[in-house]
Amino acid sequence: MVDSGATKKFINKCFITKNRVRTRKLKEPIPLYNINGTLNKDRSISEVAVLQMQIGDHIEKTVFTVTDIGPEDVIVGLDWLREHNPEIDWESGSLKLSRCPETCSTRKTGRMEQAATVRDTGVRPTTRRPWEQGITLPGAPQLFVAAGHTYSQLFAEEEIKKKVVETAEESVPKQYHEFLKVFSKEASEWLPERKPYNHAIKLMPGYSTFHSKVYPLLNNEQEELDKFLKEQLAKGYIWESKSPISSPFFFIKKKEGTLRPVQDYRRLNTITVKNRYSLPLIAEMVDKLRGATLFTKFDVRWGYNNIQIKAGDEWKAAFVTNRGLYEPLVMFFGLTNSPATFQAMMNDIFHDLIIGGKVLVYLDDILVFSTNREEHDKVTREVLRRLWDNNLFLKPEKCEWNVPKVDYVGYVFGGDEVAMDPAKLKGINEWPVPRNKKDVQKFRGFSNFYRRFIKDFAKIS
Repeated sequence: MVDSGATKKFINKCFITKNRVRTRKLKEPIPLYNINGTLNKDRSISEVAVLQMQIGDHIEKTVFTVTDIGPEDVIVGLDWLREHNPEIDWESGSLKLSRCPETCSTRKTGRMEQAATVRDTGVRPTTRRPWEQGITLPGAPQLFVAAGHTYSQLFAEEEIKKKVVETAEESVPKQYHEFLKVFSKEASEWLPERKPYNHAIKLMPGYSTFHSKVYPLLNNEQEELDKFLKEQLAKGYIWESKSPISSPFFFIKKKEGTLRPVQDYRRLNTITVKNRYSLPLIAEMVDKLRGATLFTKFDVRWGYNNIQIKAGDEWKAAFVTNRGLYEPLVMFFGLTNSPATFQAMMNDIFHDLIIGGKVLVYLDDILVFSTNREEHDKVTREVLRRLWDNNLFLKPEKCEWNVPKVDYVGYVFGGDEVAMDPAKLKGINEWPVPRNKKDVQKFRGFSNFYRRFIKDFAKIS
């Protein structure tokens, strides 16, 4: 059912249960109200479903909110109508899809006339990737346009999301607004599907299991631990474990005063077979960026958490807390081969764009560079499309769009100019006087990063 009175896309909870469609849990439930302002009998929304929807020859992957919507199985609401802007014939109850966004898998024109309701559609569940679950409207499905009528409204949801949506809309240039869902924090908070890049933890022959002590925590650290465990369990990132291996867990304080959880995998790393997949060479990246005059920079949300640990290897990365033993289902920072695994995935996704000299990728930092505005816009769109296709999301507040100068991998680029990052220069200028051999080695190692800017660096050092 197409309903211009509904704010979002909904799918019936009974339909989900009957067809065994997988769903994702929301981090926090969202209050749900009916059109007359009364509280819906479900009271709140707690899960969504990512489905491939087909209407005639129109195919797209989209997110449905799961709730009770009366007799209908699916309601496609105002957000979808705005995004696709179909040509609607209100008298005959038909529409043409001729202005679809580029995120749709196909954008052929489809005409929906009198036939079956959504209730008659088939569902193709899958045991692999969530977006391969499908809702198909065969042939010419019937269209109902219920202007002013709806079974449920997410008034509270709109208020909750308003600030986030406005932030993304304000920071993302209008020509890319069709990709706004790539910046959705809510959509990113779920267990990633298994991919060919799953992180394997191969232990050396003859390894011995080990266990670690539980570190005592301060009161504020205990609160952070409980919050961390609750969030990670809710997202499906961790589960309880009975592993014979346990790595320690503690917190470190970041510059702004917040606490960052740390799994100390140093002991595990000593018995792990190393993956020698190399990261991009900084010197080569610097050379490729010379002469570029237009840059767009992206930061992938959640970083390593976007890759699952290979099935059967999770127990090897178990970590112990005063709340119990847990093992991760996704990569965490600190595992010795995490950078190699993540870089391999990114190189595969953007292979032709990297080889073609249009994009650079260093772990979770993506840089589009060019000298031509039209070409730059085209490549930027392609990058956003591939991110969505691979369920990778971005932090809007960390993106830079169509700028003439950019800081990347420790350098500042713009035209023929390549300069040192002012922040790193400040670190060198304010470096404390070395007092022993180790201090000298640290300073020399840090300074070596900028050796190309220092004449006779080898002689000086």
